[in-house]
Amino acid sequence: MDVTAQRGEHESAKSYVLRVLIDNIINTRLAPGEKLNEPELCEKLGVSRTPFREAELELAQRRLIEIRPKIGTYVSLIDAGLVEEVRHLRAVLEAEIAGMACEKLTPADLDHLWENVAMWHMYIERAQEDKIFELDKEFHRMLYVQCGCPYWYDLVENLAPHFDRTTILSFRCRPAKAIYEDHVGLLKAIEQKDTAAAQRIAGQHMQRYTENLSAIRKAFPEYFKV
Repeated sequence: MDVTAQRGEHESAKSYVLRVLIDNIINTRLAPGEKLNEPELCEKLGVSRTPFREAELELAQRRLIEIRPKIGTYVSLIDAGLVEEVRHLRAVLEAEIAGMACEKLTPADLDHLWENVAMWHMYIERAQEDKIFELDKEFHRMLYVQCGCPYWYDLVENLAPHFDRTTILSFRCRPAKAIYEDHVGLLKAIEQKDTAAAQRIAGQHMQRYTENLSAIRKAFPEYFKV
């Protein structure tokens, strides 16, 4: 597990544990089905068991870990049905965001998004999965915020780890180029104020998970809930 992330100056121990564990679950450094070694993780994170267990309870409520009494705590296997629910919710919201973007985004807003896409291309060439993922998250965050819907983004982010984990896995077994091309096409449609095209591309973009699912399952069958 990667624990190089520094604890923020005013960040509570529980929040720090949550942030680090979620990051490691998403990036499968804590693999689906893996048992958590509480004493070892507490030592690595430099926290006591109380905030660690508080974080565990929240992660269990969010269905990211499974607490089995008297047996142990395990990273949840990927539930394809749950991931599909999150994908469907995002598809609805992001089609709406794409339409709003055609009306609301300024040239400066679009410049920021194009800069993100340019960086995407560079990191695809370098095959740097972590950077591609960060830029993908930031691209979508910017769209929500620029359209005046940061609360929508917060709602989506609360559920995002389930979907994000499959996104990371898709980068390992399918080219990221199609996702990059979706971002390019979406920005072109927004620049042209073509609402129908923007919404169609946003929907297509969120459909990538379904297209990639069989490849992900084939490459990582042990990660999925039966």
